[in-house]
Amino acid sequence: MNLLTSEINLYWVHFQSGATDQNTVYPRALVKCYHDDNFVVQMNFYPDNKNIPENHYDKRNKLVYLRYPMSMYPNVIDLLRNEKPIYFSYSVSLKMGHLRTGKEPIGEGPNDADFN
Repeated sequence: MNLLTSEINLYWVHFQSGATDQNTVYPRALVKCYHDDNFVVQMNFYPDNKNIPENHYDKRNKLVYLRYPMSMYPNVIDLLRNEKPIYFSYSVSLKMGHLRTGKEPIGEGPNDADFN
């Protein structure tokens, strides 16, 4: 199993509208995530009532595409805005990825602990 992992320390949000082709499902929101200047993962958010394309790894550009229903957008953006550190991992063989925080003490509230 080839596992890709990176810390995320910058992100960029893009909302789309239009494109009503009946045979194509377009994401309504994109979140591009970076580790420093390296673009490492793009999270695409699709309408909840549509089939979501599977996750994908672009070997040439070394870029992971994670696909979610639009209903997950508030959870993801909350994590990016309020937590630190943030990491993503992606299994190339399983086409499964996840976004996660670092270790944090229980009940810390809005104050992140410094584990350095």
